[in-house]
Amino acid sequence: MKRIALLFLCLAAGTASQAALMNDSIPSSKSNIKISPDDPEILAIDKALVANYLNHFCYSSDKNLLNAHGYTTDQVPTFSPEIISERMKALDAETPFDLVYNNTVQGFIDLYSIRRRDISTKVLGMSQLYFPLFEEALAKYEIPLEMKYLAIVESALNPSAISSAGAGGLWQFMVGTGKMYGLDVNSYQDERFDAYKSTDAACKYLKSLYNTFGDWQLALAAYNSGPGNVNKAIRRSGGKRDFWEIKPFLPKETQGYVPAFIAVNYVMNYASEHNLYPANPTRTFYEVDSIHVKGPVNFNALSFVLGVPVDEIAQLNCTYKLREIPNNNKKHYLILPTEKIGLFMKNEELVYEQSREEVNPATNMLANNPEPSKQPEKATNTTVAANNNSGKEIKKTVWEESWKTHSVKRGESLGSISDKYDVSLANIKKWNKIKGSKIVPGQKLKIQTKVKKTISVNAQEEENTASATPTPQQEEERSEDVADNAPSQQTTSPAKAPEKAKEKTNAAPKYKYYTVQPGDTLWDIAAKHDGVSIEQIKKLNSGLKENKLAVGQKIKIKIIG
Repeated sequence: MKRIALLFLCLAAGTASQAALMNDSIPSSKSNIKISPDDPEILAIDKALVANYLNHFCYSSDKNLLNAHGYTTDQVPTFSPEIISERMKALDAETPFDLVYNNTVQGFIDLYSIRRRDISTKVLGMSQLYFPLFEEALAKYEIPLEMKYLAIVESALNPSAISSAGAGGLWQFMVGTGKMYGLDVNSYQDERFDAYKSTDAACKYLKSLYNTFGDWQLALAAYNSGPGNVNKAIRRSGGKRDFWEIKPFLPKETQGYVPAFIAVNYVMNYASEHNLYPANPTRTFYEVDSIHVKGPVNFNALSFVLGVPVDEIAQLNCTYKLREIPNNNKKHYLILPTEKIGLFMKNEELVYEQSREEVNPATNMLANNPEPSKQPEKATNTTVAANNNSGKEIKKTVWEESWKTHSVKRGESLGSISDKYDVSLANIKKWNKIKGSKIVPGQKLKIQTKVKKTISVNAQEEENTASATPTPQQEEERSEDVADNAPSQQTTSPAKAPEKAKEKTNAAPKYKYYTVQPGDTLWDIAAKHDGVSIEQIKKLNSGLKENKLAVGQKIKIKIIG
């Protein structure tokens, strides 16, 4: 299904701390907008309920409270194979999984408990947000609760994790497999990153694999490499149906998949013995709640009304790719901090109203692609027409170059930023001295744009120079002509020069065909080709739709440079 993730996938970046807001004094940068406070008594009840859950079901990250083993802060305990083997037998007695202990499993235990302790502590913290959700779904489908540890092997509990093969989310679904199990993927939303829906889909898939093979370890191997590869391994082993016997015939990454799962079971259950304690999670399961929405929700508008950082909203709702929920007659829900649910309900209509006023350049097509009738006026157009222009001042529309700074948001690529500002990817790289294509959230990029201005000029002078003044569109067309028809620097004889010039002038642009890969979007494809924008791709491929790219589809690309 996808390559083994282990714990090497990075966890989502920590979000900004919550804004400290009092319900009776909610700050507003828009003084004319009134935000209604939540009911203080009901809010107090919510907080008391959350505190009760936290006391019963969550554990502290304070080593002074939990360290019953007397370790120093930086101590890394090690144990003999005999001790670990005995602990594994105790775990094995509690589960239908065959939790065996051998050298391969020991290697992964060392990885998680010694070499990658930082990741293990983060996973311990994040488990407080996701494990209660996993356990409810696993119980519903009658799947062993230990399967919750599979998400650690897959994504390190990073809800926005994406593998190099294009698998995404906590359970690392490929687009095709996700759709088979009810996960919708479109331009606005990717339900592979929805914690609730992807967990339900993972349970259905795992149950189906178990029903096929009748063995949980083989089901795990099939989850990683696909049931076809497991069937091939069974055939090549002479019909054996034990993971350890067919292991040599499985793909290399799958050979380590089940041992990694066993090791994670051990480390999560004996974390304190190895002096591993949870890093503080941004939120626990009991500190968030979901609510259905009845209109469009833009995360910037929601942040303004609720006083919750946009990044935190996006992390809790990473299924929405453009940081907004569309009003498309489908059922959508928001995950919010529990103490903000009441505030949202009190100001629900205000959220929808403010969301409609927000402009998202990624979805506002007219912003970057005006209709022909709305193209910028030619620079020679004037607001005054006079028979005698001498000495008169007239208004003239001109375009001036301007620089602006773009702050990279999570999920953006150079290709998407190129399309947003309608500039070439090659220019963005040149302006910002970027060699590859990697950018990170929060990075500042310089973008050169054209700004329309109205100035006063002498009518007579304008009349004399109008025919020689090109519009921005003409400038662009002329630049393209120069680039496409530039004469060769090689010296030719006078007799052959006209022939060479004609040959160069008539030379057709060069193109290539790109084959769509799993998980590709038009943004990804544009980012892989310097100087190419999404709009250029669409123009060359009539009828192409962003949300209907098919793996193996051929897309025509103009070669730039």
